[in-house]
Amino acid sequence: MGSWYRILLCVAACATLLLPSLLLAGEPLRVGVSFAIPPYVIEEEGRGIELDLMREAFRDSGYEPQFEYLPLERTFRMLESGKLDAIINVKPGMLHDVFLSQPVIAFHNRVFTLNKTHISTLDDMKTLRVSAFQRARQVLGGAFASMADQNPRYEEVAKQQGQVHRLMLGRVDAVILEQRVFYYYLAQLANSKYGAELYAPGRVRQYDLFAPTHYHFAFRQAAQQRWFDRRLDAMRADGRYQRIFARYGATP
Repeated sequence: MGSWYRILLCVAACATLLLPSLLLAGEPLRVGVSFAIPPYVIEEEGRGIELDLMREAFRDSGYEPQFEYLPLERTFRMLESGKLDAIINVKPGMLHDVFLSQPVIAFHNRVFTLNKTHISTLDDMKTLRVSAFQRARQVLGGAFASMADQNPRYEEVAKQQGQVHRLMLGRVDAVILEQRVFYYYLAQLANSKYGAELYAPGRVRQYDLFAPTHYHFAFRQAAQQRWFDRRLDAMRADGRYQRIFARYGATP
């Protein structure tokens, strides 16, 4: 009787130690990502800086990240309703009842115009045709939100390539985009049927009116968030984090 009791205690202790792994084993991790922010997310190639960071963080965890490419606004709604397990690019205060990771990545949002348009402050955009990414009002601060609210020609769109195309055709006066995303699409369009002349970087002015935006990843379960944070710390310490950026010609 005593031997069986000791065996049961041992089994219980082992099960307790293995429980996190057992819970993780074979679990799909449904991750909502915006479908239009290369080099961070490149949908047609199934890769990108942020996708690679998520995959590397959950390597050997038992979770298998499964990426769902969606408009940014929809990822927020689906996470809140439980249809996703995680989403990328969240700032504190944008969502409730989720678990935010440590800061993962910094975006450098800029205002881009053609050379003929000159601005020096956010207020200069009140009368312009302005196209921004979704949730720009919440991300870029109160002064920007005030400008957007006073501008009847302000819009927020899901697909950023269209923003770059419309700017270069003169259909909008200013676009607000993360700088790596803007130049990625500008180079891509320059290699398209429209030609390099229309999409020449020399036709563009860039305005640095915003501080860097530090984004977190959001998880519905605390255990997933804690796992991600531990692995992200390790990736930064051993250089994997930096090497992922380098694959895309970028630095953190």
